[in-house]
Formats: sequence, C-alpha cells, structure tokens
Amino acid sequence: MRSQSRVLFAFALSLSIVISACTNEITMPATATAAIAAIPTSTAQPVDMPTPTSDGSGIVTFVDKNNLLAFDLPGNWTHEEASSQRVYYSDTFISPDGSARIGSSIYNDGEPFDPSKNKEFALYLLNTYYSNNGKAGEIKIVTDQMLDNGLERFDWAAEDGSYSGVSLFELHGADLTAFLMFTAKWTPATDPATLDVINTAIASFRIP
Repeated sequence: MRSQSRVLFAFALSLSIVISACTNEITMPATATAAIAAIPTSTAQPVDMPTPTSDGSGIVTFVDKNNLLAFDLPGNWTHEEASSQRVYYSDTFISPDGSARIGSSIYNDGEPFDPSKNKEFALYLLNTYYSNNGKAGEIKIVTDQMLDNGLERFDWAAEDGSYSGVSLFELHGADLTAFLMFTAKWTPATDPATLDVINTAIASFRIP
C-alpha cells in the first residue's frame, strides 16, 4: 500500500498547492465576519444536474455522477463543479444569499489510502478548498467523532471565527482507493432557515 504522504504529495502537485496539515483543536469563536471562499476552476450551473429527484416540496436529491454519495437540499441553490487531472472532483451548492455552501469532494488516483491518515487528508482538503486563503492552519478542528454508520465527522471553524463547518468523510470501496468527503460551511450571518437546510443536508447524507 502506498503511504498517505505520497498521496498528499501527488495531490499537491496536481493542484500546484503545497500545504501541511494541522490538527489542533480550538473552542468555537463567538463572533466574526468574512466572505465565503471561492472554489477554484469551477463553473456555475443549475442544481438540476446529475438527475436529481424531488419530493414535491422544493427539495431535490443530489447524486454524485459516479453514484458514490447523495444528499438532499433545495433546488434553488447554485451548483459549481471543480476537478483536477481526473483524480479529484467536487460538487458545491451555494445558498441564494451566498452565506452558506454544501458540497462533496472525491479523490481517487487508483492507489490505496492508509486509513490512519484519513484525518490528515480531510483537513488538507478543507484547508485547500474551504479556507479563505487556501493555506494550512486557518481551519481548526473543534470536535472529531466516529459515527455509527462508519463515517467520521469533523466540526470545525476558522481560527478567526469568520466561518464554521461540518465535514463527513470515509474511505470507499474494498480496495480503499476512493476518499469521499461531504462538507457544509456557513458564516455568522447565515440565517436560521439556511441553517435548517444545512442540518437537513447533513442528516440526509448517505452512500447509495
């Protein structure tokens, strides 16, 4: 099995970003303000892609293009896609007011992962794609727990309190070559209705 450090190195080369992971825990800051970070190499399009299904109440089910994961969210959130050299791709949905985002990330270069490095790699992806500056150290883990369904959950926050989030992640497949991560991010300005949407998406996240 190839070591996780080699996976991180290859991934960093493909994205032209070199970042070290940081796993310090902090207490969630009480107040702060900042803009939502943009995801690179993304293109906006309506939410009605990879064949979502609706429950008739405006909620749609997003299913990953490779049928690796699914979650529920409103149909009026804007969709963005990003990818890198066929080993990484993401789908991100942005709330109408721009204060929150929900998305998934898949990384698979065909080589098995070392499960002991899952936390390190998850934090790497968070700092690369969800931090405001794209650098290690901005996002700190508040809580880390294993769920009954086998997923690991991070509750996290920016060190300056300008945004917070939740991530769920796991290795997928018998060969452990795919790393799946679901992430929701919001700011102190995010309204209660949007936070309810985020909670629904988190609760609905599943592996088809």
